[in-house]
Amino acid sequence: MENATWFETPPDYVNALNTLLAQANRLVRIYDWDLSDGGYETPARIQLMSDFCKAGLGRRVRILLADDSYLKRDAGQVMNLIKTWSHVLQVRVRDTDPPPATDSFVLVDERGALKRFEKDNARGVMYLDSRGDVVDLGLRFDAEWDRASKRVSAHTLGL
Repeated sequence: MENATWFETPPDYVNALNTLLAQANRLVRIYDWDLSDGGYETPARIQLMSDFCKAGLGRRVRILLADDSYLKRDAGQVMNLIKTWSHVLQVRVRDTDPPPATDSFVLVDERGALKRFEKDNARGVMYLDSRGDVVDLGLRFDAEWDRASKRVSAHTLGL
């Protein structure tokens, strides 16, 4: 396992995620239960994601969730990021049939992957240079993304 970094605690998970996201140049794909773990609401992460979004044309962030209630209820900074960068950052909610897997992962470009084995446990592994892991998880992500019918919007339409 080349360039593997194992993590066991929530702070280690957040640090690994920050390291991985800082490596992104073009595409970030996040498959998470609800974004409540991992420090997505911290000012540093919001800044990191904002910097990624404004760094150039052709960049994309795709976030696929099993449940969007935390995002809509408690993640105001992430929702503001989605509103500001809606042309770059898209969020979809996975259909409930079949039931969602309880693991989560983040993929950056064609090389970086972070995988958490269970949604209720911070244990996992990060690879900074593992095209095979990115391809395997990317196929899974893309299939789930294409099937996800619900989209999250930070804009409200008033009629």
